[in-house]
Amino acid sequence: MPKKQKNKFKNWFLILLILNISYVGYQFLETPSFLNHYKRIFNKIFYPPKVPNGDFSYGIDVSEYQGIISWGKVKEINDHQKVDFAIIRATAGNNHRDRFFTSNWRGSRNNNILRGAYHYFRPNENSTKQANNYIKNVQLVPGDLPPILDIEKTSKIQSNENLIKGVKNWLKIVENHYGIKPIIYSGAYFYNKHLNSKLDEYELWVANYNNIKNPLKNNSWIMWQFSDNGTASGIKGPVDLDLFKGSLPELKKHALK
Repeated sequence: MPKKQKNKFKNWFLILLILNISYVGYQFLETPSFLNHYKRIFNKIFYPPKVPNGDFSYGIDVSEYQGIISWGKVKEINDHQKVDFAIIRATAGNNHRDRFFTSNWRGSRNNNILRGAYHYFRPNENSTKQANNYIKNVQLVPGDLPPILDIEKTSKIQSNENLIKGVKNWLKIVENHYGIKPIIYSGAYFYNKHLNSKLDEYELWVANYNNIKNPLKNNSWIMWQFSDNGTASGIKGPVDLDLFKGSLPELKKHALK
């Protein structure tokens, strides 16, 4: 290799090495939210997700952070796995509606992608108002997945016991309205520490990004968010990747009748 090319290669290697070393330290720092996007892009380039193999169906979950999605092009994720379903953020807290919920909700259905709508639970806000916010903004029809509650943070103003009461209140109000039990979404660590055995009657969608075969030891999950920095056709930038423990026809059995 000519000396000039060697130096060029060496310089690129040093740049990549510095970036990776900086990133390792960066992982342990509290980072402002506006940096999260760049963190996920870095992950996407240097640490692409490993898609678990098995008798699974695969999907994505999206929100306004993905921007405008070309739903007609949403066909596959990493490793060329077909997109069978999409979980879409509808609401958050007691008054927020996701800016792209309407377009994502329509776009997924118009392109024959099984869809579900989730609510991001804000632990410091009134649970009844949060349930009503979801009900006001989400019209489910036969074939849609059950309502989904995303709970992943503790409260700063109430005990964990009261937080659980609020979560159960949301779940009960929403179940009474739609006539079907909601699904709970949470991270594996948070679920084990704060929710385990307290919400066993509800099916679980668990987040765990480690390279493992089972995201939760008690095996009580039906869906697994296995990456937060995947790729999907039709979407610019990183996207969350998910799987259902079973085939698409089996997943459809969970949908509204």
